[in-house]
Amino acid sequence: MSLALKLLTGILILSFPLSAFGWDWQTRVTVVVKDQPIEAVCGLLEKEYGIHFSYSRELVNLSRKVTLTIHQQRLKKVLDELFAPDDIRFARVGEQVVLSPAQHSSRTISGFIKDAVSGENLIGATVYSPVLKQGTTANQYGFYSLTTVKDTNSLVISYIGYQPFVQKVAAKGNQMINIHLQPLGSLKEVVISAKENVKLQEQTQMSKVNLNTSELQAMPRLLGEVDVMRTLQSLPGVSGGADGAGGLYVRGGGPDQNLVLIDGSPVFNFSHFFGVYSLLNANVVKTTDLYKGAFPARFGGRISSVVDIAMKEGDMKNYHGDASIGLIAAKFNIEGPIVKDKTSFMLSARRSYPDLFINAAFQADNTLGSGGNFQAFFYDINAKVNHIFSSKDRLFLSFYRGEDNLLLKQTVDDTSYASNPSKYVGEKMKFHVGWGNTIAAIRWNHIYGPKLFSNITLNYSQYKFFTELEHKYTLAVSGEKSDVYGRYSSRMANSGGRIDFDYRPDPRHSICFGAISTMHNFKPGSSVFEDKDSHVTPLDRLDESPEVTGLELSLYAEDNWQIKPDLYASIGLHASGFLVEGRSYYSLQPRLGLRYLLPRNWAVKAAYTHMNQYIHLLSSNGTSLPTDIWVPSTQNVAPMFSKQVAAGVAKTTANLKYEFSLEGYFKSMHNMIESKESNSILVPVETRWDENVTVGKGWSYGAELMLQKKKGSTTGWVGYTLAWSTRRFPGINNGEIYPYRYDTRHDIELVLVQQLGPHWEFSASWHFNSGMPFTLPVSGYAGTDGASPWEPGTGNTGIDRYDNRNNYRGAAVHRLDVGITWSRQKKRWTRSWNLSVFNVYNRKNPYYYYISADPVQQQRYLSKVTILPILPSITYAIKF
Repeated sequence: MSLALKLLTGILILSFPLSAFGWDWQTRVTVVVKDQPIEAVCGLLEKEYGIHFSYSRELVNLSRKVTLTIHQQRLKKVLDELFAPDDIRFARVGEQVVLSPAQHSSRTISGFIKDAVSGENLIGATVYSPVLKQGTTANQYGFYSLTTVKDTNSLVISYIGYQPFVQKVAAKGNQMINIHLQPLGSLKEVVISAKENVKLQEQTQMSKVNLNTSELQAMPRLLGEVDVMRTLQSLPGVSGGADGAGGLYVRGGGPDQNLVLIDGSPVFNFSHFFGVYSLLNANVVKTTDLYKGAFPARFGGRISSVVDIAMKEGDMKNYHGDASIGLIAAKFNIEGPIVKDKTSFMLSARRSYPDLFINAAFQADNTLGSGGNFQAFFYDINAKVNHIFSSKDRLFLSFYRGEDNLLLKQTVDDTSYASNPSKYVGEKMKFHVGWGNTIAAIRWNHIYGPKLFSNITLNYSQYKFFTELEHKYTLAVSGEKSDVYGRYSSRMANSGGRIDFDYRPDPRHSICFGAISTMHNFKPGSSVFEDKDSHVTPLDRLDESPEVTGLELSLYAEDNWQIKPDLYASIGLHASGFLVEGRSYYSLQPRLGLRYLLPRNWAVKAAYTHMNQYIHLLSSNGTSLPTDIWVPSTQNVAPMFSKQVAAGVAKTTANLKYEFSLEGYFKSMHNMIESKESNSILVPVETRWDENVTVGKGWSYGAELMLQKKKGSTTGWVGYTLAWSTRRFPGINNGEIYPYRYDTRHDIELVLVQQLGPHWEFSASWHFNSGMPFTLPVSGYAGTDGASPWEPGTGNTGIDRYDNRNNYRGAAVHRLDVGITWSRQKKRWTRSWNLSVFNVYNRKNPYYYYISADPVQQQRYLSKVTILPILPSITYAIKF
């Protein structure tokens, strides 16, 4: 080759880009970028050096921004530096660099998270892997399972009220590690949170609030009693109905549409004292979860809310307890090990005693006669045993019994004829009414492997109501006698079993599935009314009212799935069937929840829920009373069902100090029942109950806002609800839509808890809701003074004309409650005094309205009845 040709060839070579001759790992490259995504760096290498990158955007994330200043470095070293922080593997395939996630061998770490002092399982504790940058939470039994990479050497465990803990993990395969967290020395700032220490934006679940024992104890008390249900009433979207009532009306639903569970067993009447107190001693409550919507697939059977209450399990290490005495009730609780670190127990009891004082007063002035007696009290008993068979098996036995009793016995002896016994007159009267719940359950936890946990539950739940009336009369002069006896009773019982599985295949999926079987037993009512001294008995009898049995079967499955780093979904299905009186119903109930993470740690959430309810409550006046009767769906009355959509935004600040949530919802309710005879649930013997009701629909919609301060010496929350709730029934209000009885447009809740040094704590709550609707006549027609010749004795009658149902609204309801607690810790025990004032400024809130008449002025007035004026109370308590 001539010199000229060699020079020409060299010039051509130098003129071609380097990419024309390929590349290898030793190729030296220069990269200078500032704050650019890795994807841009790959584009630069491709442009300058012909290095093509191939990868899937679904598997490989190149969005991390980097700043590089690299001059003439080997390509292999540059790519190592670029991809190593994101755990991205690269390999040459032909003329391309193929990117893929690094393939690490994995292992699963599982176990239980417990209180180091008492051994109680900690529900909702967080387990976090710094290497994986993902975590999980303990389920309702304290079990956790986290699949992570093999080179994980530590886990971070946290739970509000406890010291965070770093658990070292040995370098070997799957491990079962039980973790014990130390409680903080002094913690009075524990308040409501949607999950104990997980930020709102990190939860797909919405419309849920968690309530713990510390929060309950801080609230002002009605007559000295800490109350779970009244605390729930102070949350957005929840109403208690009329002031002083203990009902639970969630997002426009009725009192029969709430599923109340105690350790997984349903409760049919959840109050004492006609709704003034809830059925549980708050000192035995471990956690309470309220679901207002977005119901997990494992729940079914009610259409408006779920209240899931877990009782304490009993201290595995030490004996301790508490006792308190207040104005109307006293209670105690004791727990401890039967076999240390193996078997524990918990036992509590509570009784009210206003009857002791009232009966003494009656006896003092002989109001009830020589054999008279007055009793008005409630009591409840809780017991639980917790036994650990092995590291993989645990058994729980729990029992609850609660009852209310009202008894009045009166004896009237006419002693004016003592000298002439033939003229003796004697009379005895007795009135007795009682109602109560009985619950028993056995649960078995089993761990099949590091990723699979199960719980089997067998339970029985019964609610019973009865009323008795006796009247004995003796007239010696004529020999006339009368011994009239009447009794009415009703009963509802459930017996069932369920198996629940919790499967954690990897951090991106948390799968729950299971099966439920429930046998419903209905005894709607039996009655007898007879004169024992009469030859014709009984006067009336319905002892043989039919006892109806219904079988409910359910299957469910749900997956909490991380679809992308910023997108999460909760997908579930609850399928159920109901067999009663030869008729079968079935339902497929989809559940869907979505969460998307926005910039600045905000989350937007949405949910759709379908719920079915196979049982109904016959109520005479729309409120929840002991006399209400549970009945099944029939051929004439189909099961209730609801469809609810909800959407909102939520955020917890980085320091876990503040939480903000805003939710909007719309709910439709179908196949609800309303009595045609609105004044009574008792129907003629020959008439079935389902022939005396009308079936209709309801709608509710609104928005709920909650701002909460969770940490510091001052804690509390502000809640606001804007809501509408309506009903439509054929034959009522001319078939037109009308406001629900407990439709309140505005509801405001302010709660404040202030620590005043080491010994004092002050709390206050202020409640406001706009007036509730009720029905008033729009005009009236006066009757004649004389009796009608066609209807003798009907003189001076009048007729009222009514327009629409619930056509007037009552006055706004508002009330301030305050409480202050002083406590001091001794060496072996702690004592405390609590002073609470209910309705501080003595607001006369209406319980119900009625029309009164003034015969002199010949005018009628709208009057109201108030049942809860200002009520101070004082309680003394000890803990040991």
